[in-house]
Amino acid sequence: MLPRKFFIEDWLESYKNSCECNLGESGYKNFTFNEILEKLKISNFDGISLSDSPNRGSGELRKEISKLYNNIPIENILITTGTSEALYILFQILLKKKDIVSLFSPAFQALYEIPKMIGAKINYVDVLDSLDLQKLFAIDSKLYIINHPHNPTGIGLKKSELEKYISKDKNILFDEHYRFLSFKKTIGFSGYKNQKNLFATGSITKCFGVTGLRIGWLLADPEFIEKARDYKDYITHTVNPISEFLALKILQNWKTLIQPIQKNILQNISLFQKTYKTISGIKNFRKPDSGLVSFIELENGINSESYAKTLLEDCSVFVLPGIQFEKEGFIRIGFGEDCEKFRLGIERWKKRFQKKPNRK
Repeated sequence: MLPRKFFIEDWLESYKNSCECNLGESGYKNFTFNEILEKLKISNFDGISLSDSPNRGSGELRKEISKLYNNIPIENILITTGTSEALYILFQILLKKKDIVSLFSPAFQALYEIPKMIGAKINYVDVLDSLDLQKLFAIDSKLYIINHPHNPTGIGLKKSELEKYISKDKNILFDEHYRFLSFKKTIGFSGYKNQKNLFATGSITKCFGVTGLRIGWLLADPEFIEKARDYKDYITHTVNPISEFLALKILQNWKTLIQPIQKNILQNISLFQKTYKTISGIKNFRKPDSGLVSFIELENGINSESYAKTLLEDCSVFVLPGIQFEKEGFIRIGFGEDCEKFRLGIERWKKRFQKKPNRK
């Protein structure tokens, strides 16, 4: 079975590079190559071989990732080309036709489209004001997917909420792209433990403004990782050694790098929180618990794609329509844009959709 069009990526590819103010991206504004080298204090690449990296990823990089997960064995870690490859491999190995997959909706399309392509059935659990784990686990499923902090809503979980489900013999995937953006000095918690029924994916790309490095990882027990490594041989085989080197340096310095990034994101969130009630068309805004995205509810009857296209065409401001998440009546906003451009985008948005004062 062939997958459908990737609605989210299709919209992003079509419009994100032609706007002046990108308020719909799911990652932090990407740095230039020179900027990231300067931040990492790298003056040259002497000694880096352009031969293939190890299939599992370099031992150094996997050791650095291990520190983010209570020093799990590096045998539990496979370096992948972004989390997209990690998810694809995991689903192909774990799932078969007619299996049930439970996940929170709306969701990143790959989380349900690839299982559907395999022939699995999807149990969608609507996200309202929280990630309701009781509803997620209400139906017996082959796999439960917990995307937290959640994309596109920005809703998070507490570690205590997960404990009673982790201990059970259920296959759970923790998709944790935004762990570095906890809005605290420490990294956000992971649901992953060294158990055969637990899996996790992660990455540096969205949180550190280096999407083009395409470095992600898959966590699982060593037996599953070995199967995943074999599968990877038929797809990408290895990651780029330069990307791997830069990913290692970013993880070795992540605490220093993330501080100004979090500061800028929180500044953008604060500005929008102070402004959104003056913008026509917005019904409700819930600021993200962590991460850098939020799913803004529109007023009744507003078409998300029409609203987004008006912003783009009249203001050169990019947001992502909810219909691209197969959820009408919402738009996704990202807070990772440069602060000055974000402010400019909000000013244009407010001017174009100025809310008229109530008349008594």
